[in-house]
Amino acid sequence: MADKTGVTPKPIAENDAKGGAVWFRFAGLGMELAGITLLFAGVGYWIDAWRNHDQMVVTALSTLVGFGLAMTRFIIKASSPKP
Repeated sequence: MADKTGVTPKPIAENDAKGGAVWFRFAGLGMELAGITLLFAGVGYWIDAWRNHDQMVVTALSTLVGFGLAMTRFIIKASSPKP
């Protein structure tokens, strides 16, 4: 069934050329984003503990850097036409 523009929408579970569902290639990106963010947070926490900082400034900064890098990777992977 076509919409107002005359374009027929693709089914949600459309298969790619290899026979797998298209959505499946995005299944692990959320876990990857969380993992990278937590890894950077852990390294920052370790640095703060090693340097005996009262305030967790390095933890906060490294968490933001990790999230920024992970989100950049997420956007690049999600917008690429091929897996």
